[in-house]
Amino acid sequence: MGWQYSYRKGVPIEAQYLYKKAMEMFNLGKPESALKYLKQTMVIAPGYSKALFEMGNCLTRLGECEEARVRYEQAFRLDPALRELLEN
Repeated sequence: MGWQYSYRKGVPIEAQYLYKKAMEMFNLGKPESALKYLKQTMVIAPGYSKALFEMGNCLTRLGECEEARVRYEQAFRLDPALRELLEN
């Protein structure tokens, strides 16, 4: 599938795999499937800020704006630099 793994310190490889699957689904226009993978990711790595951020993106695309806002805020608390991504 052409994936490139760049190990993220402190994030289990299983969570990284699920995250990558989620991003694949999201890029294929399947936010529901992506959200399922991201929820699994969060079970394994609840502090994975990028996964929380992407949950916000999926939820936004699905019209769940209030829940998306909650996920974005959780991500920003863990990694304030992600706020810049949302603004762009």
